[in-house]
Amino acid sequence: MTAALRQLCCGWHVWSAMTHASLRPMDAFDPTEPAILHDRLTDTIITWTADQADDYKRASRPGPEGTVAWKSYLFDGWGNVLGG
Repeated sequence: MTAALRQLCCGWHVWSAMTHASLRPMDAFDPTEPAILHDRLTDTIITWTADQADDYKRASRPGPEGTVAWKSYLFDGWGNVLGG
């Protein structure tokens, strides 16, 4: 994982987490398919089995910078389970 430095007004800087370049944007994630998801809050990879696809579709909320909040997660990228 890398970090990007952003400059805000008044000279303040904030470090913003960015996902690995091989992960895809969350707007292309299909919760009905197996995948891996990156949780920005814990900087961990979650294995997705699609068992909770209906709840994800109903309860997930898009956030800033392409993130998706769902339950206690803040997903910011996804990939195929076997990297394909």
